[in-house]
Amino acid sequence: MTITRSQIIKYLPWLGVFAASVAIAVYMYFGTFTRYMSDDYCLLVDLNSGNVFTASWNKYLNSSNRFSNLFVLGIWELLGSNNIAYIPALLIVLWVCGLFWLFNEVNKLYSAKLTAPVLLLSAEILAVFTFYTTPNLFQSVYWRPGQVTYFTPLVLFSFLAAWLVQVLRLNRSTLGHFMPFAFLAFFIGGLSETIGSFHIAIVSLAIVAVFFLDKSPRRKLALNLLVAILIGALAALLAMLFAPANAIRISEDVPSPGIFVVLSRSLQYSYSFILNTLRVLPTPSLAVLGISALTSYQFFTERPVGKVNPRFWLAFVLIPVLTYALIFTIVAPSAYGQSYPVERVRFPAHFVLNAALISFGICMGYVAAMRIKLPHFAHQLALLFAILIMFYPFWMIRQPLQTYSVRRIWAQRWDERQEYLYSLIAAGETELVIPSMDGYEGTKELDLKANFWVNRCAAEYYGVTSIATFSLHPEEIKDFFSE
Repeated sequence: MTITRSQIIKYLPWLGVFAASVAIAVYMYFGTFTRYMSDDYCLLVDLNSGNVFTASWNKYLNSSNRFSNLFVLGIWELLGSNNIAYIPALLIVLWVCGLFWLFNEVNKLYSAKLTAPVLLLSAEILAVFTFYTTPNLFQSVYWRPGQVTYFTPLVLFSFLAAWLVQVLRLNRSTLGHFMPFAFLAFFIGGLSETIGSFHIAIVSLAIVAVFFLDKSPRRKLALNLLVAILIGALAALLAMLFAPANAIRISEDVPSPGIFVVLSRSLQYSYSFILNTLRVLPTPSLAVLGISALTSYQFFTERPVGKVNPRFWLAFVLIPVLTYALIFTIVAPSAYGQSYPVERVRFPAHFVLNAALISFGICMGYVAAMRIKLPHFAHQLALLFAILIMFYPFWMIRQPLQTYSVRRIWAQRWDERQEYLYSLIAAGETELVIPSMDGYEGTKELDLKANFWVNRCAAEYYGVTSIATFSLHPEEIKDFFSE
C-alpha cells in the first residue's frame, strides 16, 4: 500500500502530539517528588490560622500583598494530605487543556479550519518548550510558593481567555457575564504583581486591537468584556500596591526608584532576557521555531495557492514588538524592586518568548507556502525535516531524566524523616531534633538551628515547641534512611 504525501501530512501533527505528550508526562511524573519545604510551612500556618477569608485578610495586612494565594492553597489542601505531590501534574494537564480550548475557540472564531491535532500540538509544544527553557523549573512549577505565584495564574488566565473568546464567538453575552470576568481577573491578578502587570498589558493591547481593527458586529461586546477584565486586573494591582503589608517588605533605608529609573531598568532587563535566552538556548529556540514553521508550511501547501493575507506581513513586525512589550511588563515589578528578575519570576517571560517563536514560525510557514514554489524534491525534503523535528521533545526529556535518581531519593528520605518526626510526636516529644536534608534548586530546607524562620514555621505547622536538625555523616545515613 502506497502512503501519499497528504496522508503523511494528516498524521504529522499526531507524531508531534505523541512526542510532546511523552515529555509532558515526564514533567508531570517529576512533580510527584515535590514535598513541603521553606515557605510552604509558613503558608500552611497562615492558612490554618482561621477560615480562608480571615487568614487571607491577616496575611494581606501583616505579611504579603498577594491576597489570592491562600484561596488557591485552601482548595489544594482539601484534596488530601499528600496533595503537594500531585498538584503539579494536575496544573500541567489543566494548562494544556486551557491552551487547547483557547486555540480551538480562536480557530472557530476566525474559521481558520485548523484540525484538532494541530491545535493540540500547538498547546503541548508551547507548554513543553516553556518548561524546558525555564532555568529553575522546580521553583517555578513544582515548589508551591512559585507555583501559585507564577504558574497557576497562567493556567487560570488560559481558561479565562478561552471563555472570553467563546462568549464572543457565540455572541450571546448578557450583563451577567461582566461581573464574573471582572472578578476572575481580580482574583488572578491578586496572585502576583508580576502576573498582574502582564495581564493588564495583554488586555490593554487587546482593547486597542479591537477598537481600531475589529469592524464586526461583536466589537461592542468584545470591548465591554475586555474593559470588565481590565477593571478587575487594575483593581487587583492597586490592592497590592496599597497593601499594608508592603511596609514590611519595603526597606526605609533604600528609597523607591523613580519612574524613569524603573522604565530604564525594565527596557534593559527585557533586552537582556531575550538576548541571553536566545544565546544560551539557541537549539530549543530554533527547534520550536522549526516545528511551528514546518508544520504550518505542510498544512498550507495542502490548500490552494493564493495571495498572502496582508495581516501576516504586519505580524512579522508586530510579534517582536509585542513580545518585547509584554516581557517589559513582566520584568517591571522586579525593576521597581531594584533587581533583575530571579529565575522563577522569569517563567512567564519564557512562556511569552516561546509563544512568540511559535507565532512567528506559523507566519513563516504560511508565507513560504503561499509565495515560494519549491520543486518536488524540496517539498519532500521539507516534509522529511518536519517529521524529524517532531522527535525533538524526546531529546528534551533527557534533561529531567538526568535528575531522576536524586529527586526520587530526596523525596523518599523526606517521607521517611516525616514518619520519624511523627513517631517522636506520638512519643510525647515537643522539642524535636531530626536529620537534616539538603535544600533543592536553591530552596531552603530545615536549618540546624530551631530559631531559623523555616524551622519556626514547621514547628507551628506540626504543633510542637521547636524543630532543629542535625547533620548526618555518610555512614549514619542508613540509621535513618533506607537509601
